[in-house]
Amino acid sequence: MSKLNQKIYDIAIVGGGASGMMAAITASKNKASVILIEKNPQLGRKVLATGNGRCNLTNKFADVSRYHGGNSQFIESVLKNFDQFTTMNFFENLGLILKEENLGRIFPRSDQASSVVDALIGEIENQNIDIVLGNQVRKIEKVGEAFKIVLQDSREIITHKLILTTGGKSAEHLGTSGDAYFWLTKMGHTIADLYPALSPIEIKETWIKDVQGLKVEANVKTIVNNEKIHEKYGDSLFTHFGLSGPAAMAQAGFIGPFLGKSDVKISLDLFPEMELKKLDEKIISIISSNGAKQIKNVLAGLIPSNLAPIILSILKINPDKKAAEVSKVDRINISKILKNIELTISGVRPFKEAQVTHGGVNLDEVDVKTLESKIVPGLYFAGEILDVDGDSGGFNLQWAWSSGYLAGKSCAN
Repeated sequence: MSKLNQKIYDIAIVGGGASGMMAAITASKNKASVILIEKNPQLGRKVLATGNGRCNLTNKFADVSRYHGGNSQFIESVLKNFDQFTTMNFFENLGLILKEENLGRIFPRSDQASSVVDALIGEIENQNIDIVLGNQVRKIEKVGEAFKIVLQDSREIITHKLILTTGGKSAEHLGTSGDAYFWLTKMGHTIADLYPALSPIEIKETWIKDVQGLKVEANVKTIVNNEKIHEKYGDSLFTHFGLSGPAAMAQAGFIGPFLGKSDVKISLDLFPEMELKKLDEKIISIISSNGAKQIKNVLAGLIPSNLAPIILSILKINPDKKAAEVSKVDRINISKILKNIELTISGVRPFKEAQVTHGGVNLDEVDVKTLESKIVPGLYFAGEILDVDGDSGGFNLQWAWSSGYLAGKSCAN
């Protein structure tokens, strides 16, 4: 049998993503013997895909307001243990040069996610951490005060403590298929309902196909039974099935619980910087200067030209009508719809298209100071497996570094 089977480890980490690698490095630096187990043939596969292959590894403005999940005080406490500035120092000490882009996003100067993964792997090798790659965990058992991990190739690994960093269910093609949820429910843990987050939105209205590929900058709101539940300003992209882009995708995790039970709408405000009255005054001014032009062409100065006839069609206004002939009621309705393009949500794209998972291990069952399970002594968690998800822009990777650090340090101590 393999040498690995004969050694009893202080700590085993299942999941070789961002939080797993951080936990392994931190635990080893705290004098623990560590083995890192990853079912993919390489470490950090999901990290390599982040930021369109550039790896937006943190955000200068990371704070609890950018996260969602079971308990904001829990999230804030974990983030404070290893914040974004500590993260930047950590990677700079590994030899990475970092740069800041708009909205506080931090990238490696190389613009290559592989630079981040290579730096982490280099440190893992420097710490003499044992690694198992391309081998899925078949079973986890508690044996006395230790854990037995059974691998796909039948190897058995014994460890005093265990950190699960297996991620959620998003991006299954990268290996995060939610394996650990089954093991945890058998151990007595409860899992907060799981939904795709940072995922494109499916829309019922068919006219969106006529503008697929169109990107708009707007304030996007999710409305459930006439009540706003979430909003975000930014880019949204019309697709053949609905909406994509950061502002629209940010709504996904909040939509899931209501689909099929409530009236769920999404609203786009193309002019959030203007009150309705100011926008109407702007349209009056444009019409008065261009009264002889067709209204569809006049509107093309305000909104994308291929969206203008659709807006007019929704309002039942002849797009070829001269601007000066548009009634006051119709003009006001144009202003209103530009402030509130309301669409009916029919669904959220599946986990395989989502960037993160909304839901996960119930935070009430986890010690906020250590990330140790309150139900299974010696079991710890880090990363997306917990009921925490962040906005796009480096916030989810920051959660991985923060929680991975805290789990690794607590476990080793």
